[in-house]
Amino acid sequence: MKENYKNIKVSVVIPVFNRQKFLGEAVESVLAQDLTEIEIIIVNDGSTDQSAVVAKEYQAKDRRVIYMEQENQGVSVARNKGMAMAKGEYLYFLDSDDILGQGFLSSSYAMATEKKFDLLVCGAYFLDRFPQVMALQTCALFMKKSFLDLHPDVQFLKGIQPGEDGVFSHELLALTDKIGINLNTTYFYREHEGQNTSQIKKQTDKVLQVIPIWLKELEEFYERYNLWDKKALHLARFIEHEPFEFRYMAMPFQQEQKQHLFQTIRDFMDSKVLPRLTDRDRNVLSAAFIGFLQARSAEEFDAWYQARKLKNRAKVKALYLVSKLLPSRKWKKSFRAKMKKKYD
Repeated sequence: MKENYKNIKVSVVIPVFNRQKFLGEAVESVLAQDLTEIEIIIVNDGSTDQSAVVAKEYQAKDRRVIYMEQENQGVSVARNKGMAMAKGEYLYFLDSDDILGQGFLSSSYAMATEKKFDLLVCGAYFLDRFPQVMALQTCALFMKKSFLDLHPDVQFLKGIQPGEDGVFSHELLALTDKIGINLNTTYFYREHEGQNTSQIKKQTDKVLQVIPIWLKELEEFYERYNLWDKKALHLARFIEHEPFEFRYMAMPFQQEQKQHLFQTIRDFMDSKVLPRLTDRDRNVLSAAFIGFLQARSAEEFDAWYQARKLKNRAKVKALYLVSKLLPSRKWKKSFRAKMKKKYD
């Protein structure tokens, strides 16, 4: 296709590093969208394979494909450069080894423009968190470009992985109430081989290094936009979701590492967030996170949490037996799901 659109509806930014095997499928999934007034910005982050060759082939075939390259500086820098170049009304980031389902862009654009949303959350997976969404993967965020331009300081933090997308999305979500959700989108993730033991160890070490940087950035952001009182709960739920649930609770830290992370989170919450929360705000937080904030050490919290899990399993088992008395299979299923969520 050789058409040159004057009005670009959506800019799709694809950062790429050594993904020659998958980049073509990612680009094809965008070119195959029924929304055609688009541009695709491929930012090559110093790939050493044939990713540049693949990208340039698409650039030669379709004017909507724009290619640029940089020395290897990481995905955050690549995304920021693509964001700065984008000329579309809306912006979307696609990972170079993933695929968009048909109608993704058209349905998102139609909903965002009709409702005048600054941000659109893409995917039914996030429905249970909506509208109190505190952070998102980059692929779940469809963004109005003029809204981004109003806040040029909100960018991906350089060299901060994991979590650079969580901090970026959290800040954008804190800056607007014009947020919608599009349940009619399909995004295909490509599974990769699992990490070995040495890689997991490096990941836990890295997390301990980057979380203080996340917190410093968030502190400065909340100061800059004077959001402490207005959005304290939003920040508390981010700390609960990202450093606590996704890191402390889910990763295989050694006890010394857990205590270090425990103290990092507690110090930030105690000094910056908890004094600004109302009693009503605190009731929104999970029982596990409240227990974490009340514990004196990681060891004390872990012991309390394990005891709580055993107690709750007994409750769930008892309630499961009670649910057998319900007359409808649908009621039974709903009741069991609610009890599992409450006590799991």
